[in-house]
Amino acid sequence: MSLVLVADDEPAVLEVLSQVVEDLGHDVIQARDGEEAWNLARTRRPNLVVTDHMMPRLSGVDLCRKLKGDEVLGRVPIILLSAVLPHGAPEAHAFLHKPFEITDFETLIRKALEEAPRPKPLEGASAMEALGDWVAKGFEGPLETARAQVERLRAEGTADGGALETLGAQLKTLEALTKDFHEAAHLAARTVVVVPVVADVSVLLRQKLEKWEQCHPEVVWELRMPAAPVETRFDPQRLRRVLDGLLGHAVRHGGTVRVELECSPSLVTIRVKDAGPGISDEELRHLFEPFGAGAGLGLYIASELARLHGGGLSVESKKGQGTALSVMLPRS
Repeated sequence: MSLVLVADDEPAVLEVLSQVVEDLGHDVIQARDGEEAWNLARTRRPNLVVTDHMMPRLSGVDLCRKLKGDEVLGRVPIILLSAVLPHGAPEAHAFLHKPFEITDFETLIRKALEEAPRPKPLEGASAMEALGDWVAKGFEGPLETARAQVERLRAEGTADGGALETLGAQLKTLEALTKDFHEAAHLAARTVVVVPVVADVSVLLRQKLEKWEQCHPEVVWELRMPAAPVETRFDPQRLRRVLDGLLGHAVRHGGTVRVELECSPSLVTIRVKDAGPGISDEELRHLFEPFGAGAGLGLYIASELARLHGGGLSVESKKGQGTALSVMLPRS
């Protein structure tokens, strides 16, 4: 079974094409315009994309070009459909001129999925998981002892207060890094599972933001979200961890952090914008990797947890214009 993204702005055609793909035994996600298809492709990472050409906001050919230019989605085959294009587009894996026979469409689906690249199996997963457990366990005792000594020196009042504050902050950083390493190892081993519930994501977002406001009063926080509840399926504990990754990256630069919640019938997007210096193109390519662009493990963990929700992370950044990190979750 594969995941196929079908995009067409005509509802009747969209339903027919989706039904054909489902009858072939595959899962389908639907998009009603090119921009929605692009966002869904980034979050759901389909094995195949089927798209019409004449669509609002982003044409099928433009969608093909964006997909082919993406580092993750560049190898995903695309079947382009059109009644106006005579020969398709070079970025498409295959082309069908409308109207076409359903049997021809079925044949192309089978062939494209047979040729679609499959993710490489993860090697050494159990060793990675064990290493994460060992690191977390090994640091537990020394960290606890160090914390106790800092508290003793603080109570005695004989040590330099500034030095104690610095040492305490460094211990907290080391504790957080140890927890991150433990969680990252389990994510790499594919042993983390999400337990989704249907709930209002705006409530969780507001609660999380209130905690960050208390910890970082020096930051100017701005929040924009719909007045009505935004219900979707998510694991509250895991989504809090995702938000910590995005907010933690944004507060490093101080200034103003703008948080936005947007929703469509098929997608929920939480966007965090900072006022920092922006990220270079080279750093962007590695941002969601462990320790990528100096970001530690937080964004790698957030990216993997978003993926487990059937969603994903995206980033927009230009030098001197700040960075916007978004988590996108399907509404299904």
